[in-house]
Amino acid sequence: MSVEKMKIMGVIGKNNLLNRVLRLVTLNGSMHMINALVRVNSTDFFLPPSEENIEALEEEPFLRSYSSKRDFTKDEEVIKLLLNIFNIKPQLRMEFLGQDYDYDDFMKQFSNIYAKIRSTADEIEEKARLIDKKREYINNLKYLSRLSIDISRFIDMKYLVFRLIKISRENYDKLKKNYENIPAVVLKVAVEGKHVIVASITPVNLEETLEKIFSSLNYTILAIPREFSGTAAEITEELTKSIDEDQKVIESFKKSLEDYRIKYIKEFKKGYSRLEMEKKIEELKSEIAMGDKLFFMFGFVPVSNVTKLKSELENQFGDKVIILVDDINKSGLGITPPTKLNNIKLFRPFETLVKMYGTPAYHEKDPTAFFGLTYMLLFGAMFGDVGQGLILLFSGLILELGWKRTSLGGILSRIGLSSTLFGFIYGSVFGSEKILSPLIIRPMANINVMLVAAVVFGIALILSSYIYNIINSSLEKNIEEGLFGRNGAVGFVFYLILLYTIFRVFVTHSNILPVLIYIMVGLLLLMLFKQPLSNKLAHTDKLYRESPANYYVEEGFGIIETLLSMLSNTISFLRVGAFALNHVGLYIAFATLAGMMSTSWGNLAVLILGNIVIIALEGLIVFIQALRLEYYELFTKYYRGDGIEYIPVQIKGVSSVGRKISLNHKKVIPLGIGVYNFTTL
Repeated sequence: MSVEKMKIMGVIGKNNLLNRVLRLVTLNGSMHMINALVRVNSTDFFLPPSEENIEALEEEPFLRSYSSKRDFTKDEEVIKLLLNIFNIKPQLRMEFLGQDYDYDDFMKQFSNIYAKIRSTADEIEEKARLIDKKREYINNLKYLSRLSIDISRFIDMKYLVFRLIKISRENYDKLKKNYENIPAVVLKVAVEGKHVIVASITPVNLEETLEKIFSSLNYTILAIPREFSGTAAEITEELTKSIDEDQKVIESFKKSLEDYRIKYIKEFKKGYSRLEMEKKIEELKSEIAMGDKLFFMFGFVPVSNVTKLKSELENQFGDKVIILVDDINKSGLGITPPTKLNNIKLFRPFETLVKMYGTPAYHEKDPTAFFGLTYMLLFGAMFGDVGQGLILLFSGLILELGWKRTSLGGILSRIGLSSTLFGFIYGSVFGSEKILSPLIIRPMANINVMLVAAVVFGIALILSSYIYNIINSSLEKNIEEGLFGRNGAVGFVFYLILLYTIFRVFVTHSNILPVLIYIMVGLLLLMLFKQPLSNKLAHTDKLYRESPANYYVEEGFGIIETLLSMLSNTISFLRVGAFALNHVGLYIAFATLAGMMSTSWGNLAVLILGNIVIIALEGLIVFIQALRLEYYELFTKYYRGDGIEYIPVQIKGVSSVGRKISLNHKKVIPLGIGVYNFTTL
């Protein structure tokens, strides 16, 4: 339940090894990359002078950022096209990434395979296009099947132009009304649904005039083959035979493609995995420092992973690379270690809610365990019910274990468990208090006790947050906030005395002791002078970081805000008791409505509906209110959340057992078994 310790690891090697080193680091998945130039230029970076480091020491002063960016657009198009042709679902496989290979050599071989397949696929597409055209001819020729003359005589006329067109019935009626104005012979040859098929013959010199008339009729020209002679029936028979021959050729080409699929399917799968790896590597190169012969790379690695990564680098590259491992305490200015949270399974889902506020700083104490425990207590206290809690619990388990929604499901199951436990404490089952006897208290029967208990609980949490801040400040060696700050030791003591004073006045009805007033005033003065006092203790040159006048104006208002926030933060926890009472009251409202129903089924339906509303609506409100108490009443006292999240270099979704990764590609129409249409590049 803490922030995992980090080390800075550096790798120096020949430029031609860069891709292989980055590939290994990515597959290892434990290095959080940092800019190599920033690391090399930091005040504490030191490369020991030795024989094996001579070349690196010579290049160190002349390092530059990696500037060239490789374009993978063509590779990506080729690989996506082949995956589409063969209907292969893209997936990242460890077996194809862990091998030692040269990407350029692999893509050269891959492109040769692609050229063969593309040529065959082009032939299939061309043949398919011709078949569609011939089928169109056959469909159009059926309108001329009644004519027993050679169709080519219509096509090859020298002084006359023959057309076969399709127009709507409405436009055909317009055409008939204007026969005397049309410079052509027009003959209706067929009627199909809402369209009429018309044949026209016009002199060549009047074709332009006819075109102007027909253009207003929204017509479609029906194509007739020019390379055939004979009657419509004879040409149709010839076209049918030609289609059969083309289909045989297509089947032959498909067989060739299927052979390619069987022979090269492993290469196709390799292509996708290796392309994704190279794209990731290219992204990482922006953090690399390049010399004429060597590259420098650095990153943060969790202590638990350092040995493994170092061993993998040494096993694969031996003395070809220089491996540096430094402690974080030695890191120079400008390099902030990332934060990797390491919590037990019970509290791990609450990391998401903590990160919504901010990531803990590396030297800051991780608040997840405290947050998770207090959040469960707050939610359970406000939403205590055995039946409704069990529904939340099982819903969370289904999300967490069944649908792998570990964050949402984990939080839901844990607050559901807390709600169930408090349900036993309150004796509440689906809002009813008649089924179980309470283990401790019934909220509605003890309203004052519930409200007082809520405030006492809030005081305990606030005091804990003061202690948390003191611990964090001591870890950061921040005397100003840890000792004299409003949320530090002085603020902690002031809050305790303030509570005691209020207790004496309102509970025991005693007089305020003057000494308590003097102590509180003294503590407020310590808060006011926290900066000069802490700087004096730290023996710094300046007592104030800015103008003293500005400092005292700001801190003066800060003192007033401290007094107000201490009281408001404490009173704010009244909502815990209020929501516990509201939960019972809301059920009573639905139970009253159910009692007004004339049938038992109606009664049951209202109770079920009421519980659904309570779980969905009140559950959401309580979830938000508990989060508000954590963020505004507690986090503001001890948690800064200004850290950097640990994001190791890795390719998400890599699987050694073939887990598939979705890739957006166009839906394609099958040409045959295992062969798919594609978009021309």
